[in-house]
Amino acid sequence: MTLSDEGHDVSVVDEDPKKIEVLGASFNGRTQVGLAYDVRTLRMADIEFADAFVAVTSNDNANVMAVQVAKEVFGVPKTIARMDDPARADVYRALDVQYVLGAHLVSRVIHEQLMELEFNIHVSFGSGDIEIVEMRLGEMAQGITVRDFQIRDGLRVSAVERMGATFIPTGDTELHAGDLIVAAAKVGVADRVHEYLDGGSP
Repeated sequence: MTLSDEGHDVSVVDEDPKKIEVLGASFNGRTQVGLAYDVRTLRMADIEFADAFVAVTSNDNANVMAVQVAKEVFGVPKTIARMDDPARADVYRALDVQYVLGAHLVSRVIHEQLMELEFNIHVSFGSGDIEIVEMRLGEMAQGITVRDFQIRDGLRVSAVERMGATFIPTGDTELHAGDLIVAAAKVGVADRVHEYLDGGSP
């Protein structure tokens, strides 16, 4: 849904029509009922025009097959497969299949749900340990410097938005209540700066 909302052309393939119905009327992409590794089904989903293909069924074998068809038959340049069984990692690598562990997808969603009230997460890097986040400062942050707000090896401020203007601060820049800051933050740092955030308790 997110890719579609961002203006990308998205085609969804699933053998279960009920799962496609879950997308709802607001989904502005195209849908196709069928197997994700069936050549005819993929053609009907316009895979020839695809820049990327992602196989995220609950069946690891189906995901590998689907990605292989997308790569070898249709020449899709970017492919990713979901993998639920980590023991299959060697097989995926041997077949040159880029994959994402299903468990990591679930843990990522849980983490975002827990953090969403304090951080607006923009980017999460490969290891998942560092994120680019937005934080709105509260009254407790009034007058402290960027240097004092930052956490060594844990949080680094890269930009501040104040009264409609955005600037890159120095270590001596004083922060104000209401500032929106963009920072590189290590996962788990929220508790250490919570008191300075809008809505944080002293």
